Amino acid sequence: MKPIGFYIICFFIYLSFGCGEYERLAIEKDSQRTADSLFRAHKDSLSTIADSLCALNYSDYLQSAIDSVTAVQIEKINNLINK
Repeated sequence: MKPIGFYIICFFIYLSFGCGEYERLAIEKDSQRTADSLFRAHKDSLSTIADSLCALNYSDYLQSAIDSVTAVQIEKINNLINK
């Protein structure tokens, strides 16, 4: 059996790893709050830009999705044939 001193030392080492994390978490929360407020402030213009980009590239996105599904289906068919 290990002496109790070993467990006490391990406990304090474990506690020391948690130090300093709170400051980083606070900075991350502040950054998230800032990003959220910027997004809310510019949400309308971002939606307009996203909608126009989707409208411009819709046919390309659709064709890419169809090609992807077709490739997967062809691979499944080939796997069934080769069994």
